[in-house]
Amino acid sequence: MKFRMERPLDYFDVDSRFGLKLVSLFRYFQEAAVMHSERVGIGSRTLVNDGTVWILNKIAAEIIRYPEYGETVTVTTWSRGAKGFKAFRDFVVSSGDQRLAVAASIWLYFDMKRKRIVRVPGDLIEAYSVEDETVLDLDLDAWRPEAEFEPEAHIEITTRSSDFDPLGHVNNSLYFDYLETMASRAFAANGRIGELKIQFQKEIGARCRAVRAGGLNADDGCRFKIFSDDKVHAAGSMTFLGG
Repeated sequence: MKFRMERPLDYFDVDSRFGLKLVSLFRYFQEAAVMHSERVGIGSRTLVNDGTVWILNKIAAEIIRYPEYGETVTVTTWSRGAKGFKAFRDFVVSSGDQRLAVAASIWLYFDMKRKRIVRVPGDLIEAYSVEDETVLDLDLDAWRPEAEFEPEAHIEITTRSSDFDPLGHVNNSLYFDYLETMASRAFAANGRIGELKIQFQKEIGARCRAVRAGGLNADDGCRFKIFSDDKVHAAGSMTFLGG
């Protein structure tokens, strides 16, 4: 079963050039996944009441064009099944017949009572039904980011109370706000992120008052990490579109 969500780009979804912000795009992905779960009867409240939650582990995206203010986009998402502790989900963002962005993601099923990742129940995946279509020619499960590097540039970001979600940590979508700010100030002031891969490693908890987002230019793009003290919260790589 594929789930489709339509959204007009509101004023607060766009940047100073009236294009969709990176953080807004990834919020669309997250919202579509949540609404798909709601549609099949296993929404966020149901999961939390059962003591479980989905955790985003990895996501890779390719952005072809950033839609603009006033444009209506359709986000299509579907389950690609599960294996062990991991569930796989893909996304397509389109405007009319034009494909704007695609993404592949891996999610972990977390037992909040036992505070550990557990196997994804078979009946849970059956509720979504499974589609075979894939959008990226990438083995995201096998991919590992490089996090042991010294950034050539970084910015410090103070966390705000509004950054934290009901689970008490910075919502995944905010990481893309941090990355876009770092990229525009330190690496590609006139460009936008085109391709991105990220692995979430350690949550940013409520006691964390500030994090740093840093990057290092490489032959295949820009390596990045979001970190604080001796903790790496997320790491990955990205490339840039033109101006």
